[in-house]
Amino acid sequence: MKKILNLSLLFAFVIFIGCEKKEKQSDTKKDAALTLMNESTERFKKHWNLGDANAISNEFLEDAVRVISNPSSPLEGNKEINDSFTSTFADGSELKDSKINITISETRLVSKDILMGAGTFEIVDKSNNILESGKWGNVYKLSDSKIKFLLESAHRTIAPSDVEMKEPFALTQSILSEEIHFEKIKASVDNYVKFQNEKNAEQLSMLFTQNGIQSVSSKDGVVIGREKIVSTEVFSDGQILNANILGYRYIGDSLAIAILKITQKV
Repeated sequence: MKKILNLSLLFAFVIFIGCEKKEKQSDTKKDAALTLMNESTERFKKHWNLGDANAISNEFLEDAVRVISNPSSPLEGNKEINDSFTSTFADGSELKDSKINITISETRLVSKDILMGAGTFEIVDKSNNILESGKWGNVYKLSDSKIKFLLESAHRTIAPSDVEMKEPFALTQSILSEEIHFEKIKASVDNYVKFQNEKNAEQLSMLFTQNGIQSVSSKDGVVIGREKIVSTEVFSDGQILNANILGYRYIGDSLAIAILKITQKV
């Protein structure tokens, strides 16, 4: 009997709605965005390495969303986010007294007050043994000359030996929303699943902007641009991808965030 490799992951998609923006970001704006990102990253690292749940939670907006590998559902609002960090740094947690290292691969100021970034992370114990590593892709909002998390999206690297072999399961239906542009996001997600299952890398890449960012566990590093998305795409024989939308938020200036539950089986 053929076994099913069933991998379930939580992801956040940041999507541009409408016409693709063509303007090239000036070097001044790029430098300003990178400075803000570096400052935020250093604060995050400092609070994590001190195990300070309250301080690190204050880096998030009151209505922020945190999408991470564990738990397998989004954390919404400052209280849930604070509780998650409190558990992370508590006695008995594998990550208590751990240190985090963060690298920044890409930073963009996508509107007057919204900044996006992507990169990698590594969490180590006191002996510098790696406890977790993976990728992140976050959205921040600028206020009072500093940025705070609007969305944290991070997923750890999963070794093949850690993936459970089991019979496939059905996803629940996606949410329905009357919020502006939701139907466009639903169509985009449906096409992403369709082109993945059809192994159509060209059409898949067209769902991204010309310099779109792809940060997935199946690829090395953070992939930028349609050409690289196509050239690095690898499909498994017999793969079946499915997805549903758990959450959606339009954040203005033709930008929206969608929280997805994705399963892949081979």
